[in-house]
Amino acid sequence: GFRDVGVVGDYGTPEQEIPPTGLPGMYWETCMTMNDHWGYNSHDNNWKSSAELIRDLADIASKGGNFLLNVGPTSEGVFPPQSIDRLHAIGQWMNKNSEAIYETHASPFATLEWGRCTQKPIEGGTRLYLHVFNWPGNGKLIVPGIFNKPLQSYLLTDQSKSPLAVTRDEDAIVIHIPAAARDTVNSVVVLDISGKADVSAPPKITAKNDIFVDSLNVSLTSDQENVEIRYTVDGSVPTNVSRLANGEVTLHQSSMISARCFRAGTPVSSPSTATFAKVLPAPSLKIAAVQNGVMIKYYLGAWDSMPDFNSLTSVQSTVGPNFSMTHINYVENFGFVDEATILIPYDAVYTFYTTSDDGSNLYIDGSPVVNNDGLHGMLEKKGAVALAAGPHSIRVTFFQKTGGVGLTVDYESRNIKKQHIPDRVLFLKP
Repeated sequence: GFRDVGVVGDYGTPEQEIPPTGLPGMYWETCMTMNDHWGYNSHDNNWKSSAELIRDLADIASKGGNFLLNVGPTSEGVFPPQSIDRLHAIGQWMNKNSEAIYETHASPFATLEWGRCTQKPIEGGTRLYLHVFNWPGNGKLIVPGIFNKPLQSYLLTDQSKSPLAVTRDEDAIVIHIPAAARDTVNSVVVLDISGKADVSAPPKITAKNDIFVDSLNVSLTSDQENVEIRYTVDGSVPTNVSRLANGEVTLHQSSMISARCFRAGTPVSSPSTATFAKVLPAPSLKIAAVQNGVMIKYYLGAWDSMPDFNSLTSVQSTVGPNFSMTHINYVENFGFVDEATILIPYDAVYTFYTTSDDGSNLYIDGSPVVNNDGLHGMLEKKGAVALAAGPHSIRVTFFQKTGGVGLTVDYESRNIKKQHIPDRVLFLKP
């Protein structure tokens, strides 16, 4: 389960996917099949290659996660030969490169064009394990945007640890590598640096939403040490005389914030930008909210993504108090559409959340707000919309194929803490 979406547990388990940035601030592991089924299926020959699984292992480790790789034994309790072959290939790679996986931490780099990075502390510095998927043909492995002093570099599988030449090109470290990779799937280059990794990273520009009605507080932060953040609100690139950020910036008009890190007056990151728009709230509906409840229509089918329920015939209709799953009698291969009117208390931006296994979407006044489509484990997605006080139509669609099943619908606003949408604000549409 995912700790940050209300499921009991102290770690997250993304299913069949590797989160783009991992799950910062929590323990997590990706659970994944070698083909398309968790259990043995003699007709499923869509096997992931050994190379893909080895690179997935490095990708997950570079984001601070663990790899929970499934094997579906036959009814006789025998591992399929395809699984054995892939486990053997992973084991061979780990026999030579396990140091770059075990007891490592997530990469200090946001992206690396040629592969991934893991790291661990060493005396007086940090050891970077550079997992090179795409071996540079020019003999130069460029490690971008890093300000530390390089200490040494060598190929991890080189028993003699023959030193590789290291030079600097402005804010990049250049490692001079052999013409050919030792391992075409994932060759690991070791780079030792002094101190904690000091990597160029644009400031983080964060806010509750990118739209607002009255005003909006925007936070400007950086993971780099000993830097100051300078910013502009017209989108221009900040200089060392631009306004200095001290935590939060309050906006009262539509703005494009551009922020950059400086050290001793010199830029040490690229700029980051974010646009925030002041908007008018969508007008409420001219209808009367009379009877509490949600209209629920059920559909049967096996889908990998959200179907067009308007083109399907429902098998059952009922009225429930909310969007909860307590009314569900189906187990697999079903979907439903919940429709109601939601009473909005005041003009503001409202953030809606759906947490579902499998897919869910949420619409307000007929417009899409939350897209949580697809086959996945319990996953939270959100979206924001500016609404005027009064009734608005709300529609939630959901489908379940196989495996776990669940759905919750939450909202929050200026004076409403994130919570399940209460029964008392949901009414049947007239």
